Amino acid sequence: MTRPVNLLCWREMRRRDCLRFWGLLFVGSWLIALALIIAARAGQVHQRAWQALRHESNQTLLQTLIQRERLLTAQQQSREALQVHERRREFTRRWQSTLLMLAEKMPEQAWLTAMQWQGNALSFTGLANRFSALSQIDSMVRNLTGFRSITPGATRRDEQGRWQFSYQLQVEVNDVDVR
Repeated sequence: MTRPVNLLCWREMRRRDCLRFWGLLFVGSWLIALALIIAARAGQVHQRAWQALRHESNQTLLQTLIQRERLLTAQQQSREALQVHERRREFTRRWQSTLLMLAEKMPEQAWLTAMQWQGNALSFTGLANRFSALSQIDSMVRNLTGFRSITPGATRRDEQGRWQFSYQLQVEVNDVDVR
């Protein structure tokens, strides 16, 4: 006789193993998904922190560059101002030598009564005791360097018998560049 085989224990054990397997698989899937979500969040936090650090670094660099640009601009303006000052100084030196030469070569019988600098023209007037001094003055003025045109003004006698003279001298174009 055959003994009846009770498969219920085996089925029960197999059902528990199957539930355990699928339960572990389901829970494992959830744990893996949870781990991936946590890793993604951590990556996002890290990415945001890196972007914030990069933004801060860029802002610091930008501020440094702006300060450096201001410094370089100030230095450039200072150099330009110094160059203008030096050009003016050189211009004054040249004028000083021209005026000293004018004063040295002025005949003893003549003297200047007024001088005016306007734009790129030097105008001066004076008096001479003798008519011969006027030709010396004209010769001396025409020998001055640095002028492109020399225009003599009217010559006449005043009440005391002295000769009044005037000249207008136009400075060469390259000398007028001082501002």
